[in-house]
Amino acid sequence: MLASLPACYHLRPLPEPIPSRVTRIPRPLPEAIRRVRTVVEEEMKLRILEESSGGRQLITAPRHFATDTGPGQPAGGRQYYVQLRIDLSAHGNGTEIVISPHRYELRTSYAYSSEGQLRTLSKIYPYEEYPGMFDNGPIMKELKTSAEMVERGLR
Repeated sequence: MLASLPACYHLRPLPEPIPSRVTRIPRPLPEAIRRVRTVVEEEMKLRILEESSGGRQLITAPRHFATDTGPGQPAGGRQYYVQLRIDLSAHGNGTEIVISPHRYELRTSYAYSSEGQLRTLSKIYPYEEYPGMFDNGPIMKELKTSAEMVERGLR
């Protein structure tokens, strides 16, 4: 079976669910939407690419958050990128905020020689298609950090 898993460094043939971070705050939904947007754009320095349901769902621009430079990695390493999805909903007298990865991917660049010329190749590996290439430790840490930043910004 191991021979059938080429390029799988973490021996994961299928993507594992990445748990979302859930936070509940005692603020009404309209105020929470406004404040979360401010935290995301001004404190986290993320651009919001998509907004739906009157601001109840936000999708951020891809952001580089970690680099794997271990043995056997290309020059510059494997760069981890994530787009966050932030869902807000009324929950009792407050608001529930769910932060999850919308798109999780690795990006790499390679240099090679072809016909006497130096060429480069950049590749993007989505988690859903190449789960064995990913160490999920960095995304878990990133989601935790993002949730903590949102919580601090809403206090």
